[in-house]
Amino acid sequence: MAPIDIAGSSSPSRIDNERRAAEARSEDSRSTAAKAAAPSVMGDDRVELTDTATRLSALADDVRAADGIDLEKVEAIRQRIADGDYEIDAGQIADALIRQEQELV
Repeated sequence: MAPIDIAGSSSPSRIDNERRAAEARSEDSRSTAAKAAAPSVMGDDRVELTDTATRLSALADDVRAADGIDLEKVEAIRQRIADGDYEIDAGQIADALIRQEQELV
């Protein structure tokens, strides 16, 4: 049986172009479906957020306003891990997760 020459038949650029075209077709069909599903009546529409959504929005604002990462603390923890001196208290982590979950409910 003769070998099949597939050189160039699946070049990365061809695959990328095909993938981009498929993504564009998918996006077009999603956009068309969204337009078809949108109500055609305009009026006094309104949106009401649940208490949870309001709290999550406030938390997201807090995160965006935060100063960022404490690089010194990260490096200190990284060094303790590298030295084998970093101990994890599973009970403390579990308690914090439970408290966080209770705050969301």
